[in-house]
Amino acid sequence: MKNLTKANLRTINNKSLVQYADIYLNIEKGTLEQIESFGLPLSKRKQQGPEVHNKLRDMGAIYRNNNKSILSNERISSACEACTKGTGSYTTFVSLKCHRDCYFCFNKNQDEYNFYLQNKKNVNGDLKSLVEQGILLTHLALTGGEPLLHPDETLAFFKLADELVPDAHTRLYTAGDLLSEEILQGLHNTHLNEIRFSIKMEDTKQKRKHILTKIALAKKYIPDVLVEMPAIPGTGEEMKELLLELDKLDVFGINLLEFCFPLGNAQTFKEKGLELKNPPYDVYYNFWYAGGLAVAESEALCLELIDFAIDRKLKLGVHYCSLENKFTGQIYQQNHDQVLDETYKLSNRDFYFKTAKVFGKDKGKVKKVFENHDVPFTINEDYDFLQFPIEAIKLLKNRDVDIVLSSNVVEIEEKEQVIREVQLELTTPKNFVLEEIGSNWLKKER
Repeated sequence: MKNLTKANLRTINNKSLVQYADIYLNIEKGTLEQIESFGLPLSKRKQQGPEVHNKLRDMGAIYRNNNKSILSNERISSACEACTKGTGSYTTFVSLKCHRDCYFCFNKNQDEYNFYLQNKKNVNGDLKSLVEQGILLTHLALTGGEPLLHPDETLAFFKLADELVPDAHTRLYTAGDLLSEEILQGLHNTHLNEIRFSIKMEDTKQKRKHILTKIALAKKYIPDVLVEMPAIPGTGEEMKELLLELDKLDVFGINLLEFCFPLGNAQTFKEKGLELKNPPYDVYYNFWYAGGLAVAESEALCLELIDFAIDRKLKLGVHYCSLENKFTGQIYQQNHDQVLDETYKLSNRDFYFKTAKVFGKDKGKVKKVFENHDVPFTINEDYDFLQFPIEAIKLLKNRDVDIVLSSNVVEIEEKEQVIREVQLELTTPKNFVLEEIGSNWLKKER
């Protein structure tokens, strides 16, 4: 199966298909031009090939969430597992104020950033409201800014959470600088389940060592202590040293985030020799996550660190959380409870609604087949295509047709359901195999 490009379209003798695909290719081209206007170029270097992933799988790495999340072992926070679909997860902040000034911080991309620099959220009032509405809450988190700039509000939030939803998994994000034994005792009293430290590689070794002492202290009070930080290209040796230190401290795990460019401060990124990952997205869509755009070579570093952790038999869990991994919860939330016509099917792999299309001269070749087998289909006269369920591709194995696989997201506009097509892939019956696995389906090349 292939993503549609100008090159492979030139091999297709189907005018209607080419015209339809051109619409999306022009949108993609415009999107890439807009991305480069932020000031950081797209990398021309080749991304990781399948051989790296094959090696990691052979070593025992665990691939999850449609290969967007990779683990060195089975240690993973239940909050990360819940993040895949987003159901029951709620993360909030007291304010966006922070005593740090990281060049890669993306908080400025958040709604009402300037307001919440100066003002606080009523996090307890919001939590009470959610509980009163009967909304399922399985995982609660407090982030920032820096939550410990507001220690009283932080402790009050987790105390209330312990009272209202005692079975919910609770976690706190912090840089660690402001953490004290008194605060840890208070967090322990609220039955906080997890604390995640952010270690800054731009800090001095002495400063990072100071944060490691805070991590060691936290282990006396909090059940699961983790580190969550971006993997910045060029820091490989220092990151390996950090993994060894964390393993000595018997830390539960580390979440390695794909390093992102926050759409601003481009000059600093340029000075560090950084470029954008290319292509920047698997699927081009308006995602809610405000983290920005993935930086080239960050994923390669994450994979190298997972390799290192497995090779050294480290006990702590090393989890690579890609930028794409951040998006799946949104797509699931938008699609999982929607009902579309029979030509669409919700994928349990990436949560997009999938359908198949043939265009122009190929419509007649498949229409009779589907009528004979009672396969549902629709015809779009405007764009000259016939749309049908992906499962029906197996009926076309002897037909010479080009098939477009379409991925879709449901949006609600003014209480009306809108189906947004977000990705097109090109295949033929002979290159497509459909395997039923329960209610799931997998697609793969021969």
